[in-house]
Amino acid sequence: MNKHEKFLAFNGKNIVFISVEGFYWIAIKPICDALNIDADRSIKNIKIDPILAPEWSKQTIQVSKNGKKQLRNVTCIPEKFIYGWIFSLRSDSKELTEYKKTCYNLLYNHFHGTITNRKELLIERIDVDTEMHTIKRNLQEFDAQYKRLETLQTKKKVLNNQLNTIDKELVKAPQLFLN
Repeated sequence: MNKHEKFLAFNGKNIVFISVEGFYWIAIKPICDALNIDADRSIKNIKIDPILAPEWSKQTIQVSKNGKKQLRNVTCIPEKFIYGWIFSLRSDSKELTEYKKTCYNLLYNHFHGTITNRKELLIERIDVDTEMHTIKRNLQEFDAQYKRLETLQTKKKVLNNQLNTIDKELVKAPQLFLN
């Protein structure tokens, strides 16, 4: 199994990211410690959450305790769920409040831009569709003209071959009369 551990510093704590064959798992306890919230309660809530309960997993990581490295099984959830899980936490923690403010701003910026720009994007898409249709029609007309040109070029080659044959016969013909 291809497994790599990575760490992200957050509020003075190391958050463990475990990559298992390219799939990231995030340890719950270090996040709770960094946000100053109860880790045991948070893990219990994950295990009964209808969305997160089927997703959590125990992952083995190496931790340092009293200067010694030990392997520990830690509760983790996939990265794609971690940000929503943090946003769903309830606590008066100053660190969690700051995180949530950041999330609110990100969500607003994402959806506000999506909603207000939709009309402009639809108009632009109509313009693009119209131009594409015009170009396609012109190319079809051009294609018909080009096919006609190819036909004429082929016909010209046939005619040139016929003329060359006749010219060769004419050149030979006077020699026939001279002998």
